[in-house]
Amino acid sequence: MRILLVGAIALFLAGACAAQSPAFDARQYQTPDGAITLTPGGNEVEPYFATKALIVAQDAGLDTHDAALKWIAWMLPRQRRDGRIDRWCRKSSNSQFRDCRRADADDAMLALWAELLYRNATDRGLPLEWQQSADRALNYEKSLRDRSGVYYVSHKNHVSLFMDNVEIYSAFKDIGKQLSRWDLNGAATMSAQSQELSDAITQTFWDQARGQFRPSTQKSRPGFYPDAVGQTYPWLAAMPTPQDPRQGWKAWKVNYARGWLLQTYDPHAWGLLALTALKLDDTNTAACWVKEATAHRGDSNWNILEEATFQAVTNKVGTGLSGCGDLVPGK
Repeated sequence: MRILLVGAIALFLAGACAAQSPAFDARQYQTPDGAITLTPGGNEVEPYFATKALIVAQDAGLDTHDAALKWIAWMLPRQRRDGRIDRWCRKSSNSQFRDCRRADADDAMLALWAELLYRNATDRGLPLEWQQSADRALNYEKSLRDRSGVYYVSHKNHVSLFMDNVEIYSAFKDIGKQLSRWDLNGAATMSAQSQELSDAITQTFWDQARGQFRPSTQKSRPGFYPDAVGQTYPWLAAMPTPQDPRQGWKAWKVNYARGWLLQTYDPHAWGLLALTALKLDDTNTAACWVKEATAHRGDSNWNILEEATFQAVTNKVGTGLSGCGDLVPGK
């Protein structure tokens, strides 16, 4: 009797904790059959944005379970046999989605897709169809690894991007964490792969003279994206770097905070930077971003990833916010 009572209390507490997590609201983006469009009620499905949105929302404490299961069910039959995942478009809201374009970057897309499957698995592992899908994605991922240990964009583009490789590192690390629930050997293998990739990223992209990461193995014109934004990716992913994250973030804000918050550098809100602020215990900057980004919510440059970060940050800091102080002086 006592064991039954303890079990009942445990179930009640677990249910109470689950109820405290607000649900990620994807209603303006997710169709009844599970597709997640890039823009509210839009006619393009960009799987990278949809998948990353669900991951960052869950990481910030939002309940993404229902939206994720519907998205996975929609995407599974549309994955290519070799593991790749394309973009899908429709002519109108009443028509069917059709495969319309290849992914911009196979490397990050495949890693994020496998990560989403693993983090939505039960403690007994992945369903067979999910396991087959994840295996196809990760096997194709292996074919994109070059001799230096980092991954290039695709078989048609042998350029390695810093931000993509950090995302792959984060995905591998998370898959290892999820595997530890039912496969300790598999977990150890994925954890080792993530560490090897972390070392390769630093070896390939770190510019000691400038004290920052290069955005690509190919020379490119400097810009807010990917140069400035890219520097913050390891901090959000908790990847070891030669630079102290908090000191790096302080220096980053001196150079870029005003332009980022007022969107003078880039038309996109870049809510991932606000999540980085929260990761580094900088609640004030995250709250300032919410204040400035609210006016842009739903505009032509707003997408499912910005929506996910907005809901994620407001879940942590709320919406009753004061001014931004020294972050945007003179406004």
